[in-house]
Amino acid sequence: MSVNAGADDKPKKNYRPERIPPRAEPKAAQETLRAALDVVRRVHRSSKAAQRAEPVSRQERSELNDALRIEGEVALRKWATKNNLMLDAAAFTREWEEQGRIEGAEHQVYINKGIVYKRNNLSYHGNWLEYLDRLALHHWLFPDTAMNFEGLMEVDGQLQAIVTQKAFSGVRGATLEEVSSEMQKRGLQQIRNYDFYSPSLGIIVEDLHDENVMIDEEGLLIIFDPVIYLAKPESGLPLP
Repeated sequence: MSVNAGADDKPKKNYRPERIPPRAEPKAAQETLRAALDVVRRVHRSSKAAQRAEPVSRQERSELNDALRIEGEVALRKWATKNNLMLDAAAFTREWEEQGRIEGAEHQVYINKGIVYKRNNLSYHGNWLEYLDRLALHHWLFPDTAMNFEGLMEVDGQLQAIVTQKAFSGVRGATLEEVSSEMQKRGLQQIRNYDFYSPSLGIIVEDLHDENVMIDEEGLLIIFDPVIYLAKPESGLPLP
């Protein structure tokens, strides 16, 4: 044994795919989401890229995410094609363009008969498991505004997800004070601006500004487009 061996020489923990709280696992009514999660979880368990130590820095996680995202897309394309879940990208684009090309950083959106259709480019997520976990966590934390996973489509060579959500209307956007008060009731503490954290669950809920949270006619908050993910070790937050 080397005389210089110390704490830094301790074996690192092997990488393990993140798991959302058991209570947040998709139910039978979310069968498409459950099946897609199974596909990407298998990738994370079997990928050669994942047969290494748990990432401890942003750079290490970015490198792992790049590999897992590519492998995840290959597996998801195969699964979606087999199950007729590769949807018509041209039809979505026509509807989106006819309604004025509504979009944000991650979504392109159109509305049909009270249902919002969203096409997500995964710009807020490092890999497909993070994104699909987000949908499951949203369904659990904010069931009144749940986003239903409908399938996938190819957009300019990129695989993108399609979700639907009931259309909501409010009298105004929520203030930060109103959002913070509601999040405290739900056990989440403010960590910066519009971002909140649950120490007990290790969940971060971000982007809760006045375009993603509205106040309805009864004064209640409608939280319809949060960004939710599991806290990472390098976040510096006290993980459970």
